[in-house]
Amino acid sequence: MNNSALIFSLEKKNFYSITPLVAAIDQNEKLCGFDLILESDVDSKKTQSYLKKYDRVIIAFSFRTAQLEKIYSAMNELYINLKTQDLKRIKFIAGGSHSTGDPMSTLRLGFDYAFIGEGELSFSLFLEKWLNQEKLEKTPGIAYLTENKEKLIVNPSPPQINLDSYPMISRKRKLFPPLEITRGCSFGCAFCQVPSIFNRKTRHRSPDVILKTVQWMGKHKLDDIRFITPNSFGYLSRNPKEINEEAIIDLLTRIKNTDGIRRVFFGTFPGEVRPETVTKSIMTKLKKIVSNNKIAIGLQSGSDKILRMYHRGHSVEEGIRAIKHIRDAGFVPIVDFIFGLPDATESDELQSIEVIKSLSKIGSKIRAHVFMPLPGSKLANAPVGKTSKKIRKELGKLSKQKLIEGNWTHQEKYAEETWKIIKKINSLPIIRKI
Repeated sequence: MNNSALIFSLEKKNFYSITPLVAAIDQNEKLCGFDLILESDVDSKKTQSYLKKYDRVIIAFSFRTAQLEKIYSAMNELYINLKTQDLKRIKFIAGGSHSTGDPMSTLRLGFDYAFIGEGELSFSLFLEKWLNQEKLEKTPGIAYLTENKEKLIVNPSPPQINLDSYPMISRKRKLFPPLEITRGCSFGCAFCQVPSIFNRKTRHRSPDVILKTVQWMGKHKLDDIRFITPNSFGYLSRNPKEINEEAIIDLLTRIKNTDGIRRVFFGTFPGEVRPETVTKSIMTKLKKIVSNNKIAIGLQSGSDKILRMYHRGHSVEEGIRAIKHIRDAGFVPIVDFIFGLPDATESDELQSIEVIKSLSKIGSKIRAHVFMPLPGSKLANAPVGKTSKKIRKELGKLSKQKLIEGNWTHQEKYAEETWKIIKKINSLPIIRKI
């Protein structure tokens, strides 16, 4: 029996990010000297039971900035209720987009190590060192605090992985998220974390590797195929603003014709499309293959000034043209807008309101979001989004008319509370084991 355990906090919101790490561990023959446990809710009571069984324990969290309040509460509960001698037997580690963008605030929560960027390789190297009781601080791609907790050390990242060498699903653990066919984004939207996490580099999994996974899924009655990608129509493109229509249609056709596959979803969550890559041709061909009747697309603003200022990479006109192509092919366009961006004037946001109204008339559904500064993005240090009284009133009307999804007041409050948590963490003393 193993005397060491790795406990992953696994929930719906980190399911996509945890699965590739688990799958990478399971295929690594060097990583069989510990038990891997997936726990839905890590707390002190459960941790104490694991400490009775194992001599050494790693507790791992992966989270986004929007989950920070929950992580703060979970770490606080663990440190308050576990004894010092028990805490010393645990290595607390964190990964995900928040850890990548703001390792310092992550470590202040009581984590021993924060992982930066993709974790398949660095995490495996970390676990090998942990098993061999080697110095963990030499692991590439991690951040940690010096012994006196005063200085942040960020190690250089390991080389980016070849996606084809790593599985998309975990057969052993029965974890089957949407298939990640593309990682990274070549665009530089100032409000987005993805370009900074992956250095604006885009990588794709090859069609044959994707098909092998799909064939296995079909044999095991996993018959709904969905995809993770920052831009569905960017798959295997040679230029970020161009579409490789032949590659996309060929891949989807082969997937649809795979034995056991019932439905294929493409261009919808969690893989939207960008306006530059939407053509009448691709939409017409796509309609004959996919099962979804909606396509998600980001427009983000009805003001060309704002789109240029934040390096969105397309105009309002390009966005509207793409949305009409989506509608004309028989899909419902699901269009994203962001309100409260820094330097967006009331006039800019009124332009967005007018575009929303016109898009609603042609059958589009709108998702309006309040700006949330994300660690690692170009706007990381900006304040949380604020809208004027007039814009708030207009958004309230649209919400009541069900022209935008959700309750706008709740969105603003949620973003404000998350931002306050970040500020609170940075003002509190670092959580220590002693």
